[in-house]
Amino acid sequence: MTTSRAGRPAIGRARAQRLLVTLLGDYWQPGRAPLPSGGLVAALAEFGIAPANARATLSRLTQRGLIERTKDGRRTSYRLTEPGSQLLRRGARRIFASTDEAAWDGVWTLIAFTLPLDDASQRRLLRARLRWLTFWPLYDGTWVSPHDRFDEAREQLRELGVTDAVVLRTRDLELLPGGRTRLESAWRIDDLAAGYHEFLSRHRGVARRAANGGIPARAALVHRTELVDDWRALVGNDPDLPAEFLPRSFPRAKAREMFLQASTALARPAQLRFEELVETPE
Repeated sequence: MTTSRAGRPAIGRARAQRLLVTLLGDYWQPGRAPLPSGGLVAALAEFGIAPANARATLSRLTQRGLIERTKDGRRTSYRLTEPGSQLLRRGARRIFASTDEAAWDGVWTLIAFTLPLDDASQRRLLRARLRWLTFWPLYDGTWVSPHDRFDEAREQLRELGVTDAVVLRTRDLELLPGGRTRLESAWRIDDLAAGYHEFLSRHRGVARRAANGGIPARAALVHRTELVDDWRALVGNDPDLPAEFLPRSFPRAKAREMFLQASTALARPAQLRFEELVETPE
């Protein structure tokens, strides 16, 4: 395994982008002045990301349209784009939701769509957005969520310019044995449970220390950002299934409680550390 100078495992390109997105999601507020590139590079250095890799990460998020670069003389800064800001606000609502959607009202949302075969990038993006909205594929172009996602699904289709699609909200969805088996296989409940158990194991020590005020302020930013980033990856792969589709021992509620308590305990010192770092000059 490759390691950084600090002795941590080296941060890959995708992980670096996710960490920066997490930082911006936590600490960017509408109306805030653009953040200097030197400050963002300093913030990413806390995670063992070298300056050259940090600047490459800024460039990649700019290419993706999540952030945009501004210039004031020789000073280069970055700010969230409006689409990027909307994406992070939607993500935060789900990441920091205080309860599971276990009290099911019986509503399903189904979406059927078709995309040009040669448009692989749009296909990947739409699938990623649908998974975040708790849709899962029954068949290649037919996705279903056990929640009312009618408005959100239409919004995503509109944002991505997808017009050849049907969105249906209903309580009358019958899963015949083969269809139910197909969906339960797609949901991968055992893998989800294993992911939540791993999250509890990985972050339990930090959560305990955070609750007791035992995390130094300088370390709070790294611990909280990694906590949020790992939690976001988990919920992004979780269709928030109603209780009747889950075993009683499913560990999501326990993991969510630990996440919310730890992230809240670390929020203030992490914010202070971030503000200190982004004041770093070019």
